[in-house]
Amino acid sequence: MGSAFFGIGVGTQGLYTAKTALDITNHNIANAETVGYSRQYGLQSATRPLPNGMRGMVGTGSEITNILQHRDSYLDNKYWSMVNELGEYQVKDEILSQMEILFNEPSETGYSTFFNNIFESLQTLSKNPGDTTVRSAFVTSLESFATYMNDVSKQLTTLQKETNFGLKTNIDQINFFSQQLASLNHQIGNMELSGKSANDLRDERNRIIDNLSKIVNVDTKEITDANGKKTFRVSINGQSLVYDTTANYLEVKPRTYLNNPEDQVDMYDIYWKSGKELYLNNDNLSGELKGYIDLRDGNNGQNFKGAILSGEGTNTLVINNPSRTDIPTAGEMNIGGTLITYSSATYDPVLNQMTFNLDAAAPAGVDGTTSFIGDNQSFKGIPYYTQELNHFVRTIAREFNAINESGNGGTGTQLFTYKGYTGTPPLDVNDPTSYEKMDIYNFTVNQAVIDDLSLVETSATVDYGESANDLILKLIEKRHDSNMFAKGKPDNFMQSLLGTLGIDAKQVISFKKGQENLMLLVTNQRLSVSGVDLNEETLNMLKFQQAYNVSAKIISVMDEIYNVTINQMGAR
Repeated sequence: MGSAFFGIGVGTQGLYTAKTALDITNHNIANAETVGYSRQYGLQSATRPLPNGMRGMVGTGSEITNILQHRDSYLDNKYWSMVNELGEYQVKDEILSQMEILFNEPSETGYSTFFNNIFESLQTLSKNPGDTTVRSAFVTSLESFATYMNDVSKQLTTLQKETNFGLKTNIDQINFFSQQLASLNHQIGNMELSGKSANDLRDERNRIIDNLSKIVNVDTKEITDANGKKTFRVSINGQSLVYDTTANYLEVKPRTYLNNPEDQVDMYDIYWKSGKELYLNNDNLSGELKGYIDLRDGNNGQNFKGAILSGEGTNTLVINNPSRTDIPTAGEMNIGGTLITYSSATYDPVLNQMTFNLDAAAPAGVDGTTSFIGDNQSFKGIPYYTQELNHFVRTIAREFNAINESGNGGTGTQLFTYKGYTGTPPLDVNDPTSYEKMDIYNFTVNQAVIDDLSLVETSATVDYGESANDLILKLIEKRHDSNMFAKGKPDNFMQSLLGTLGIDAKQVISFKKGQENLMLLVTNQRLSVSGVDLNEETLNMLKFQQAYNVSAKIISVMDEIYNVTINQMGAR
């Protein structure tokens, strides 16, 4: 049957089993508050029995064959698929909230205050057209309005740069996490060669994926080959980020050309270190990275696009009915799926066509297809609001200038120009494209008007009297001109724009709260499976302590039996 001390051996096995179970319980209790820790348990089984003659088999005790963890991969994947949307909405909420504060409406320092001041000063000027003090107040109101727009531009610029930096920070974090994952895969592989589970290392790996998934949505998969070797991989947008012990790193490169005319220089595009671009402008992307990209590049689909009329196989491309004409004089455009740079672009308002001089011949077969610059980003981000504000100040400037230029027999000058304006090419109120160099950053009052208040025209006729105010009345009427913008009067335009921002901000807050509730639900589900319950562990501790004590008692009993058998029976 075996050793004469067989009973003590069985009891000893019981001691080892109970002691290991107590060690596992101790480890669980110690990590009850450790983020990402999964409750562990011992896989206990009976040891191999021994033959006992004609009486069959006799058991030899028990052992802990493996230490496993309570983990549900379905809940993990569910968490990872939801946390990236939460990350996206958190970024959008933060930046859209800043944009709302930027416009500061309604308040004494918001748009409406400065715009109202212009028309209040015009009302006063209409009653005293010849009063120099009143004219000065009117010009000052124009300057304050222009300064407000300049300040908005600076803050939008700062926000776009911050989102660009946020994108770069995300890429640095992704690289750091991918390096950690590759290292953990190596450690896990080595630890599990014997078939045992590397529980704590797996917890750390899952915790990293929790953090990574908030930045960008990832796909994970663990493959077991015929020999039992496990290979873990992580991919972004179908491209491998980590494959077993190998990490592929990302990098950012400043753009050579602008995607949107409103963009700042040195906006980043994302590439693999191998050189291939990681294209992320798709509906499948989510996470903080998506939030930054949408806010930084979002143009509401108002990027340049147009049908190619002619030019395939040549360096001269003619675009019919372009969606916009205020594009950089040099840049890069997508022609038939090929990115080709252009050195100049001219617009023909009569034919509504743009002609591009390309640095390389356009591909064959592109005539009749659509060419575009930048990406068609449906989200209303910083470029969208900047473009709308540019359109607003250009229209206001053109309408005000048209009235003032009609003064004194048509010899009046512009009230608004832009910083750096030299008069060439001239601002032509009959040609809206001549105002495309004006934007909220350089929008300003004509310095000549500031220096000489007599250039503020009050009447269209020559040799008008001091009480003539027909042009002032026309300027006042412009506030109620419902044909000035497609959305109606100037106030309607700005109310619609700021209303859109407010709706988007509230919608993002609503989505974020909804996602937070879903995340709380999934987190609680994960904790119900993997979390450490101190009450349960206390019961386990008492149970395994009792098992240990009983095993020790068994050994004591067997010791007494052997003592009687060997010593006392032998003495007789």
